[in-house]
Amino acid sequence: MTPVFNAVRFLPQTLESVAALTVSHEHIVVDGGSADGTVPLLEARDDPTLIWVSEPDRGQTHAVNKGFDRATGELVGWLNGDDEYVPAAVDRAVTHLLGHPELDAVFGAMTITDEDGKARREYRPAKYSWRRYLYLGDYVPTPTIIFRRRLLERVGRLDEHYVDAADYDFYLRLCEGARVEALGEPIVRFRYHPESKTARDAFRGQGEALQIRLKWARGPHERLVMRGIDGAKRLVLPRISAWPRMFP
Repeated sequence: MTPVFNAVRFLPQTLESVAALTVSHEHIVVDGGSADGTVPLLEARDDPTLIWVSEPDRGQTHAVNKGFDRATGELVGWLNGDDEYVPAAVDRAVTHLLGHPELDAVFGAMTITDEDGKARREYRPAKYSWRRYLYLGDYVPTPTIIFRRRLLERVGRLDEHYVDAADYDFYLRLCEGARVEALGEPIVRFRYHPESKTARDAFRGQGEALQIRLKWARGPHERLVMRGIDGAKRLVLPRISAWPRMFP
């Protein structure tokens, strides 16, 4: 499922990466009424697995919810319109998930590219821990998550009250109590470019993320720890992290 709005610059690569999957799939693209050539691009595609709609919506979170509502497959993933799947790696991830019915979801590494698609860095997450995800948040690369539809049916849609951390809130709820496994290879090529939300303000969603974490706190001690970690991230990460510079 891919939410887009005025995404014609990078969308062709996204579409091609999904079309290249050999596992059975449907690709649902939800466009918010673009006027940049996105609709003619979608109209011209000769891809029987592509399902798309173009109409005004309330933003990215609403578009994602519309896409999830239309999804019919046993497995679900969310890929933004400026990123790309690594088809062979996604094929392997899907095969692995289908072959292990005890697993509810998998996620993997991601290759970070510049706006021209040149690979610049690779991020490999640590072994999965829901508590680590709760306290640190961004250590799981959410574009790489592939999950069973039954989790979606259990937790429902994204909360549209959140502007910048709706995905974090959603995946926390989705993965609570679930069997999740981290895979070693890159599943997504994450495009870092000046127009992306990450590039505009890499730390913008931290305030919302903290409020989301605090809802899960089991008492004042955990709230204190969460606030302390959040304060440390705000102070230290801009000085030591590649985000938002990402690469020279």
